[in-house]
Amino acid sequence: MMRICLFLTLVLTIPATRVQSVRWPFGLGDESLPLGNNYGEYQLYGSVSYLHPGIDIMQFAGSPVYAVKAGVVKAVLTTSGDYHWRVAVGDSAGSGWCDGWLYAHLERYTIPVQVGDTVQVGDYLGDLVWWPVAGFHHLHFVKIRNQGTSWFSDWMFIANPLDELTPIDEPDFPVIEDARDGAKFAFCYNNTHVYFDPGAPVSGPVDIISKIADRTIDPYWRLVPYRVEYSVFNDSISVGPLLSFIFTDTLFWFENVHVVYQEDEVCQSQGDYDFRNFYFIVTNTDGDSVIEASDWLLGWNTQEFPNGTYWVKVTASDRYGNTDSDSMEVEVENYFSVSGKVGLSDDPPDSSGSILHISGIGLEDTTDQTGSFVLENVGGGSHLFQITHPGYVPLDTIVQVFGGPDFRFTLDIGSYIRGDVNYDQEINVADVVYLVNYLFRNGPLPVPYFGGDASGDGAIDVGDSVYLVNYLFRDGPPPGGN
Repeated sequence: MMRICLFLTLVLTIPATRVQSVRWPFGLGDESLPLGNNYGEYQLYGSVSYLHPGIDIMQFAGSPVYAVKAGVVKAVLTTSGDYHWRVAVGDSAGSGWCDGWLYAHLERYTIPVQVGDTVQVGDYLGDLVWWPVAGFHHLHFVKIRNQGTSWFSDWMFIANPLDELTPIDEPDFPVIEDARDGAKFAFCYNNTHVYFDPGAPVSGPVDIISKIADRTIDPYWRLVPYRVEYSVFNDSISVGPLLSFIFTDTLFWFENVHVVYQEDEVCQSQGDYDFRNFYFIVTNTDGDSVIEASDWLLGWNTQEFPNGTYWVKVTASDRYGNTDSDSMEVEVENYFSVSGKVGLSDDPPDSSGSILHISGIGLEDTTDQTGSFVLENVGGGSHLFQITHPGYVPLDTIVQVFGGPDFRFTLDIGSYIRGDVNYDQEINVADVVYLVNYLFRNGPLPVPYFGGDASGDGAIDVGDSVYLVNYLFRDGPPPGGN
């Protein structure tokens, strides 16, 4: 059975370099502000889940909101009633594409600007609306992109504001929690909700699920981290750390929620005013910073790893650089039936007798007349295949085994004496007898095959017997060398 071994490391690192610098939009001086939701956070209010497209900065209702960058007002609108009035300020005028900032949940009657107005850094944009959920008065704030002189809420969400806000300073570390009772992580077959039992070996393509939470100054609201990565390793193999997710770039907020988060009875992500549980599918990644629909197909292909015990490690970081890492052991068990053929370079009509051996796991098979072999119960990963046949150069080759592959190997002729038909390293009358038996009495093939071509004419026939008799008893020419 698999033993679960955990360790925890907490590391404080310096903040990462920011794209540019903007001040927090409340004009409160040099201080970081508490957050109630984070960029890319799992959300479910109603029937459809999504990735939260912005950060929610917590402040008192009625707090004045100020522009963080100069620009032109592109939108003053609501997306759903009085609580959702917002102002979008683009970086430039005109109808072309440009970046901008979105300030949402403003009190409608306090908004002093209209579409087309120019604003400067620090200009007043309105007061924060009173939010109907107790204790959740907030400004939804995000960087966006659109085109046109007027924008109509069809903008793209292009960046995490925490990449540009300054200062960023918070004491709270992310926390990696148990994904299942008694297990730090959960494992399921890739792109499914079929789980391996806790402690059971894993096989095939696998998704690794990690439950992670964070806070940003606010003592109540659980958030998601900024960055997640994972690695798999043991004493001989190390893969990673691989970037799972970094919530920084363009967010396809409706399309890709299931790329990031697991939603089922075992690992049920939740994100509302009552519950915050975030289960990350850390293996859904191609290693870049963009969360794409195609990443959903990816996973940890355990078939490419030799059977054995591995550590799986997950690391979560916030925007300031606080980091939490946690790990557990997992056993990999994959077995395949490996088949193929061994051919001989001089292409005799009978290729039997080659011996194929997999070094390190003690599996061996002797090929049949066509050179075919079948090896059962071969573990995944890289193996040293060793193939031998009398009279031929042994072949050692590293083979990557996964998914029941079929292989072809060819052995080249080694050091042999032409005319040494029975491969005993000398030429004598026994070779004549061996050759006659082969030609006329269905005897075994010469080994190697063209060792029996004493005359060197590219064929094995009665002429080779005559050639050998002449050489042995009548002072004829010696058989040709290879």
